[in-house]
Amino acid sequence: MCRLLGSASPLPASIETVLGLGQRQVFVDMARLHRDGWGTAWLDAEGEVHRHVRAASAVGDPELEDLLAGRPATARLVHLRLATQGLACTRENTHPFLADGIAFAHNGSLEPAEALDRFVGPEQAAALEGTTDSERYFAAVRTQIARGATALDALVDVVAALRAVYPGRSLNALVLSGTELFAVHASEGVPIPHGVFAASGIAAEQLPRHHVDAYYLMRTRRGEDGSVLFASSGLDIAGWDPLPAESVTRVDLRTLRSETVPLAQASSLSLGGGHRMVA
Repeated sequence: MCRLLGSASPLPASIETVLGLGQRQVFVDMARLHRDGWGTAWLDAEGEVHRHVRAASAVGDPELEDLLAGRPATARLVHLRLATQGLACTRENTHPFLADGIAFAHNGSLEPAEALDRFVGPEQAAALEGTTDSERYFAAVRTQIARGATALDALVDVVAALRAVYPGRSLNALVLSGTELFAVHASEGVPIPHGVFAASGIAAEQLPRHHVDAYYLMRTRRGEDGSVLFASSGLDIAGWDPLPAESVTRVDLRTLRSETVPLAQASSLSLGGGHRMVA
């Protein structure tokens, strides 16, 4: 259970530039609840994806402030972690994960995690570094890509398959490669974790925006320069649009054109199903 923020822009830009100064501080403030580590992944000028994570809380961390205010990139993910009970706060368990040139950050808890194993190939299983369900989810996507699927097909098919296995769990995620940014919005009907919020000691009226009524809703905003933003709840949503429920949205980082595929068009892991639709 975490917070997700992703951006893509025509020219290198900081999160503050694409998000806005006031919004940057709102995102930082969410670390009071999501305090079990944070991380980022970004695209460099050569088209390579990099990752930096810290297993410690982002509260009062000047490095997070510096990241949001500076370090321009044409595409970036930022993740604030609220760890599932029982999972260690270690570097290996901190999102975003990075493998095969792809970064992945998840907001949700998939239990029991062992049900993911049948979707993960032996090579991807051997490459696991941590103990989270989220990393296994990522490994399942990479398994399909290794078998010949495009990243979009792999995401749609794997998310649809896991939705059937975990009907009451969130599969919301952001994914970044050297050429594409993806937002997975698959959390319809998932119960809000009010018990987790209560256990944090933060009063309900002090929780970030829409945490008590739309915690898993993901939204998007397009800037005047064509930049694209994706975010989970907590920010000021003026001018933002909800992402279609139960879908995967792809952004081409070269053109910034986007397309959205409903999970209903998944090919049941048959690969290359030709199910993409431009939105």
